[in-house]
Amino acid sequence: MAFSDTHGMRRYLETPTDADIWICAGDCINTFSIQEFRDFLSWYASIPAKLRLFVAGNHELFFDLFPEASKEIIPDGIVLLENNGYDFEGIRFYSIPARAWLHQPTTIPKDVDFLITHGPAFGYLDEEQGCPLLSETILQARPAYHLFGHIHSQGGKTVRNQWTTFCNVSCFEELRKRMQG
Repeated sequence: MAFSDTHGMRRYLETPTDADIWICAGDCINTFSIQEFRDFLSWYASIPAKLRLFVAGNHELFFDLFPEASKEIIPDGIVLLENNGYDFEGIRFYSIPARAWLHQPTTIPKDVDFLITHGPAFGYLDEEQGCPLLSETILQARPAYHLFGHIHSQGGKTVRNQWTTFCNVSCFEELRKRMQG
């Protein structure tokens, strides 16, 4: 189960009970509120799963402003991916802080199964708002999948190049419809 951009509407998210791995690609809160973030993390940690991964989005601005203090908020049972990797049952996850863009060129290992960022790579479900540096990184490393959000209108869509499947996991539009209706 991969999702992003709940923006405080997590209660409208359909939560499958048979998902072993949950991945949140950021923007789980709507305001710059530590309490709202703690509430989200408490809910997220309570979901039955073997693995819960979290990657901060641009709404979790405190990861940029107060990186060490922000990391301390993450409870047991949730793995924070922040410019690092995590291996789980033979699957390699990796994240770089593209919230929503990279600020300098970077590299990732070549054996990544899932690259998770908040922002999209330029040219892939990005409405021309994606990060060119992230596109270069992906083209060099060729992860099997790139999971991201940020561009709400492209949520739920997938495209593929020769090496990588790009999945926009934003659920903002769908959650907003459920909330209104």
